Amino acid sequence: MGAIKSTTPAFLAGGGELGERIRTQDWSTSSLGPPEQWPQSLQSSLGICLNSPAPILICWGADLVMLYNDAYRLILSEKHPQVLGSKAQAVWPELWDTLEPRLNAVCHWEQASGLDNQRLLINRDGVLQAAYFSFSYSPIYNESGDVGGIFCLATETTDTQLAERQKGELVWAGQEHERNLATLVEQAAVGVAIIGPEPDFILEMANPFYCDLVGRIPECLIGQPLLEAMPELGKQGIQEVVRQVLTSGVPYVNRELPVVLLRNGQWETIYVDKIYQPRRSVDQVTGEETITGVVVILTDVTTAVRARQQIETNERVLDAMFRQTPLGVGIWYGPDYIIERANPVLCQLWNHTPDELLGKPLFVASPESKGQGFEAMLDTVRQTGVAVTGTDQPALLYRDGQLKTVYFDFIYEPLRSPEGEVDRIMVVATEVTKSREERQIMAENANRLQTLLERAPVAIAIVGAGPAFRFEMANLLFCAITSRTVDQLVGKPLLNAIPELVGQGFETFLEYVYRTGQAYEGKEVPTQLRQNGQFSTSYFDFVYEPLINDKGSLDRILVVCTDVTERVIARQQTEQLLIRERQLNELKSTFITLASHEFRTPMGLILSSASLIGRYNGPDDGEKRERHVQHIKLAVQSLTGLLTDFLSLSQLEQSSLRAKPTPINIITFCQEVIYHMRTMLKPNQDIIYSHLSGEPTLALDGQLLKQILINLLSNASKYSSDNKQIELTTSVRDDKLQLTVKDEGIGIPDADKDNLFINFFRARNVNNVDGIGLGLYAVKRCVDLLGGQITFNQLDTGTVFTVQLPLFSPRP
Repeated sequence: MGAIKSTTPAFLAGGGELGERIRTQDWSTSSLGPPEQWPQSLQSSLGICLNSPAPILICWGADLVMLYNDAYRLILSEKHPQVLGSKAQAVWPELWDTLEPRLNAVCHWEQASGLDNQRLLINRDGVLQAAYFSFSYSPIYNESGDVGGIFCLATETTDTQLAERQKGELVWAGQEHERNLATLVEQAAVGVAIIGPEPDFILEMANPFYCDLVGRIPECLIGQPLLEAMPELGKQGIQEVVRQVLTSGVPYVNRELPVVLLRNGQWETIYVDKIYQPRRSVDQVTGEETITGVVVILTDVTTAVRARQQIETNERVLDAMFRQTPLGVGIWYGPDYIIERANPVLCQLWNHTPDELLGKPLFVASPESKGQGFEAMLDTVRQTGVAVTGTDQPALLYRDGQLKTVYFDFIYEPLRSPEGEVDRIMVVATEVTKSREERQIMAENANRLQTLLERAPVAIAIVGAGPAFRFEMANLLFCAITSRTVDQLVGKPLLNAIPELVGQGFETFLEYVYRTGQAYEGKEVPTQLRQNGQFSTSYFDFVYEPLINDKGSLDRILVVCTDVTERVIARQQTEQLLIRERQLNELKSTFITLASHEFRTPMGLILSSASLIGRYNGPDDGEKRERHVQHIKLAVQSLTGLLTDFLSLSQLEQSSLRAKPTPINIITFCQEVIYHMRTMLKPNQDIIYSHLSGEPTLALDGQLLKQILINLLSNASKYSSDNKQIELTTSVRDDKLQLTVKDEGIGIPDADKDNLFINFFRARNVNNVDGIGLGLYAVKRCVDLLGGQITFNQLDTGTVFTVQLPLFSPRP
């Protein structure tokens, strides 16, 4: 329950357990809403209810939501407290046929009502139990004058009613002979009940054995009409038999009668011996004898009937199995091994008729069996009581009038008498001559096939059916390409033996073949394999071929694969060279265009400014001459910058260039770079720097790091408008430096993202911004030299570049 609110409405003060539960329950999802918003009529009624010692229930609203006090919870039994705030129909489904008309009468017609000692069947502890109540229903009028709810005062009178019933039963049993009879009936090991006359056939008495037998408690039987207490008897003819005895006065007896009963919530069929005996009464005045009921005596014979049925069933099954089994089965007894039984298959195996075998000693009926060791085996079984088995056992028997060697699988099984002695021996045999010959041929073929597969110039394996796809065979070449031995593959499921194949789709291909029975062919499929302790990608052409057994079903799959890695890599390299050549040609054209534009613009500015300077030779033209001198200087600086970029590119592409780490303080380092870049920023632009975490002193190549920062920050400034801020953050964690540059610039088109770090490449949205496409290339080159990584994210406005650099160990 939730916590008590700081302010408790007056009508909810006190009230014991239910007052506490109502105060703390969450009513926000209920149709009633929070208690503070409940109508005054409900609040007043509930205040009376909670503080009353009598059991009171309030059903409020169209849903008849239940609110009640501590005394009423005893009526609810185990339904409390879950039903607080629930609909009355959901709480009392077993009583709803009785309650609904009365509640509707109060709600719709404002009719108060009440009843005394009403008998109701209530679900308590999962069982319908009879209980008695006296109750009254009164309307609760809301502020609009309508019936807002129902005020129910209920009192359980079950104990009183049961006491009255018991009192009546004691009076009835007051006579000595009837009391003795009742004691005998109560303690009897048979079920005894008395059924009254028509039309209701009331169960007037039922002893404990009868109650247990039909799965009811006495309260649900005694005093109830027969078919109301046990409705499942309605279609079993019980009522008709009772009527017949009542009418004729002749007893009726049923033996091993099947009866279907609902016991402990389940349908069960039991078997009973049933006697219906008329109960006769004599009128004390007239002396006339009348039949006033039927005494029913039940004896439970279920166990005996089912045991006999099982024995009969077992005998039928055993006899059918003995005659119909495809195995040869026989039984013989005594030291001479008299043949007691021999099924048709055994007679056929011995090439004798049943008349030639049954009732005769084994080695008399089949003299050709003597001297082949069977006598010793049978003697061993009879003397030790231990079964003897034989596999591929040779025997000389007649076939086509000649003695031939045939082969059997068999078992000699001892059968013991009730005294524990071995008095019989059962043989179960099957001839395996043909299958033995077939196995020999198959073994020879398998050896030849195994040799062929092992020496094949392609990788071959055989796997069993799904879902495990267990390896049954793998040749040497297959073992070589998977870097496994035969023992590491054969007998193991595919994905257990080669776990790196998980998620690469091969099990899906195999499942397709297994499900459809159709072959699957793969061409140049890239495959991750672990070889020499490392993972590498190889390419394979392969075929999954279904193998169909002699029953026409797929039980194995043949895998044939060829390593085409060299061919694929050679083609890929050729394709990459062609792509690279095309890119270089495109970059060459772009570079010539950019260089021509970038050099022509400052050169034109220099020429025009130089010619104009010659015109300004008057004494008042100094300011004009100075302005054009500054133009020439800026143009020269631009040309110098371009040449510096080209020289930097040349230096970065030198194969001998290596990182040279030195100790630096990253905070001071970044602040100095920002200070020197102030003159490069656009008007009102500013670089906001913060170091987020980690020790600032670290070892890195300062020159390379400076190039990274200058290029990223200058790009952020160049591609952002005036008045925009640029954010630079650094952090040190897990032996890595992470720096992030975030701007609010023009962003990067999706179509250009894959080419950002290629030299001389410029995105399609920067045509109006000076540059030749070397900045991000230089950043990527420096990051690579430092062994790091660079990534970027596109924002709604601007971009974020993130660089991660591993830290070098500081020099001593």
